[in-house]
Amino acid sequence: MLKKVVIFFCFYLSFFPLFNSVCFAASEKVVIKSAVAEGYLDGLHAKYLHYIADKLSVNLSLKTMPFARRVIEMRSGGLDIMVGLQRTEQRDDDFVYIFPHYESLSYRFFTLNEKHASVKSYRDLQGKYIGVNKWAKYFFPFDSDKNLKKYQVSNLEQNIKMLLHGRIEVFIHYEESTIPMLEALEVDHLITKTVYQPNHNNKHHVVISKSSSLMARIPELEAIIEQAVANGDFLKIRLDHYAGNN
Repeated sequence: MLKKVVIFFCFYLSFFPLFNSVCFAASEKVVIKSAVAEGYLDGLHAKYLHYIADKLSVNLSLKTMPFARRVIEMRSGGLDIMVGLQRTEQRDDDFVYIFPHYESLSYRFFTLNEKHASVKSYRDLQGKYIGVNKWAKYFFPFDSDKNLKKYQVSNLEQNIKMLLHGRIEVFIHYEESTIPMLEALEVDHLITKTVYQPNHNNKHHVVISKSSSLMARIPELEAIIEQAVANGDFLKIRLDHYAGNN
């Protein structure tokens, strides 16, 4: 019944050009476009994007594409928004970074409990099979070090399983994701951090395309991110995701 009333109301207003835009605005939400990595439409970044879209009261059109393609689409205006980007000089002119950053993450090395002291320095990584995500960028000089034996995997869970089965000896991943995943898999008593750890953290930002309609809503978007950080909303989404609660 309500649908019929809305249709009749819009039909009636169509005779009055002044009200055409009002009818459209009342019946249609703005759609913003984004993309995530292949196979991750229900992944963590997708959940962050749905959260932001909900706070903006817009609909989210989400697809998958490789990271390099996403960057190209953001530059051309094919996408409106992305999450998970670190601010770099190369990208400063391509996108608008929303402040504050919504999370700060630290890469950590993990191994079996009984071998945690086997890596006490960066040099101790040599000769060991190290699980890495094939798309990730970690830190200097690790990324460009060709003397290390790096075994590429698709995701964190695969790293954990390969370590438990002796296929690799160490893996590197964000501590903030790994700890809750180990707990969810009930193997946190078997795996721990190595003695040596890199000293850094990665600040992740929401970014928007300079061609996006969201340019007009930057102050609102900044306020949403700031409040979400203060409330711990992004951390809760991350912990729930790795605990399998949503």
